Amino acid sequence: MVDTGTGPDTAARTLITELRSLLGAKLVSYLAEAPDTATVHGWVDGTTPLPDHAILDRLQVALDAARRIGARDTPAVIQTWFQGRNPALDNRPPAQLLREANLDTVRDTMLAAATEFATHGS
Repeated sequence: MVDTGTGPDTAARTLITELRSLLGAKLVSYLAEAPDTATVHGWVDGTTPLPDHAILDRLQVALDAARRIGARDTPAVIQTWFQGRNPALDNRPPAQLLREANLDTVRDTMLAAATEFATHGS
């Protein structure tokens, strides 16, 4: 077991657990550039070392966006939003943009797009 149940590891595992419940392990794996969904499950149960801080920051932005949408929609809608083309993001899927772009550059735009969707829908 890697985690002792306290500190930053617990916060990271909580983040990944919540994100996995909203997006599913496959999409979390994609966002985190993990080799497979077993790695995501290992992060949650403490059997696999956590990803680095840059990945955790990316997952935090994804969770913040997912929570905004989840305030009014289901996990299925959240998952679809992350995978679908988004006009507010230059017609790129949010998941792809989060994975490929500089997080500091896209963070605010990503969260604004999620807020817009949560407020007004597609």
